[in-house]
Amino acid sequence: MVAPFVLQIEKKLGSKPVKSRFLDGGDIADVSKLTLEDGREIVAKRPRMDQPDTTAIEAMSLKYLKEQSSLPVPKVLYQEAGLLVIEFITNTGIKDPAAVAKSAAEKLAALHSTINPDTKTPYGFSEDTFIGPLPQHNRPEASWVDFFRDHRLLAMGAQIENTGRVSADFMKKLETLAGKLGSLIPDAPTPSLLHGDVWRGNILCDSDRVTAFIDPAISYGHNEMDLAFIDLMGGLDPVFFDAYSAISPIDSGFANERKALYQLWPLLVHVKLFGGGYVAQAEAIMDRYL
Repeated sequence: MVAPFVLQIEKKLGSKPVKSRFLDGGDIADVSKLTLEDGREIVAKRPRMDQPDTTAIEAMSLKYLKEQSSLPVPKVLYQEAGLLVIEFITNTGIKDPAAVAKSAAEKLAALHSTINPDTKTPYGFSEDTFIGPLPQHNRPEASWVDFFRDHRLLAMGAQIENTGRVSADFMKKLETLAGKLGSLIPDAPTPSLLHGDVWRGNILCDSDRVTAFIDPAISYGHNEMDLAFIDLMGGLDPVFFDAYSAISPIDSGFANERKALYQLWPLLVHVKLFGGGYVAQAEAIMDRYL
């Protein structure tokens, strides 16, 4: 029996899928490369039964990045409830780590040069998005401090508070740190367009160059958020930071003053998803700033 989603793809794209293979990396969705009868290669993503359907938001995010920036992302071919179909992009792996890191730096620096035209409430986004399977709240704010406090740290804190993975003391530290943000991060940095979930698994490569970025968690915010994410778990050669800074100078306060603080956000995401050692890592960062 032919799966309904295969029939839908044939109907929408005008050609029947004749070959399929699973792709690695689908933590919350089943991801397959399909070859159509007319020779086209596409990727179909379907959320797993126990995961939220993020396909509409992912389609919107990819379209927004393609329309508003030069960041290479897959073209959205079709989306309906429970199904996202995008173009297939070559991902042969990294043969030259330094060249790939420089390629990624060039493309992310260009992305971050896309500035929110909304000057009244420039931080956030017009829609809530997802980071992995978790809701990412994006209500626009005039203050970066307010946005990062309320819609990143405290919003994720509310998601992890009753998981049993963190103590009451952990939550108290998070709330105390949130109250100190005004003295730790700028209130009005340039509101750059962010990918939001930049790590090696979300970067497609062909030998010595980046071919695309996938699985975005977009919003407008401080560009250092993406840089901190890469430093925490990006899997890119360290030359990335020199290459990025050559295009868009990185503020001297990033490395020693804000990097670890911005890394607290993805660590809280991992606390919610996995617990374990991420709890101690997050707490160590909070202790550093308290």
